Amino acid sequence: MTALAVAAGSVRIHRAPPLDPPFDDELRPTTYRPVRPEPREIIPPEAVAGASPECHTAALRFLNLCLELFNGFRSPGQLRPLLRVTEANDVLDELARGLRRLAALRQAVPAGTPRRPVRRRQLRTCEPRPGVAEVAAVLSDGRSTWSLAYRLERDTTNWRCTALLVLL
Repeated sequence: MTALAVAAGSVRIHRAPPLDPPFDDELRPTTYRPVRPEPREIIPPEAVAGASPECHTAALRFLNLCLELFNGFRSPGQLRPLLRVTEANDVLDELARGLRRLAALRQAVPAGTPRRPVRRRQLRTCEPRPGVAEVAAVLSDGRSTWSLAYRLERDTTNWRCTALLVLL
């Protein structure tokens, strides 16, 4: 506590004596702390831990082949050995749809502008269970950005694509 004394135009401040008892609110300050609920575990902890190196390598290899396809260095038929036979037509149809939309985007660019290659911006790989990879990739050609999501499953020797979605 501080005392203030005013005497004939001058102000003097006196310090409080050190023996003053503390105020009631200084004894034990109370703060509000909300109770947080326990987090529920929905995703298995193995999936959160990330993908195995073998899984990530297979996902990167398949993505690099898709980039060669988008840049015109491969035909869609060359990806057939990397596709599961039962889902190959669906995956190839989705790739063809993505190529058509990409071609339409490239035609909308003025004639004198140089063509930029499609590049990978980001790649996320998840292995929800051993032998299955779910991958999301962000692609860009400098003018537009889109994503590619696909699922790879390992058979006895190779990783094969079972589902693919191009989000343009």
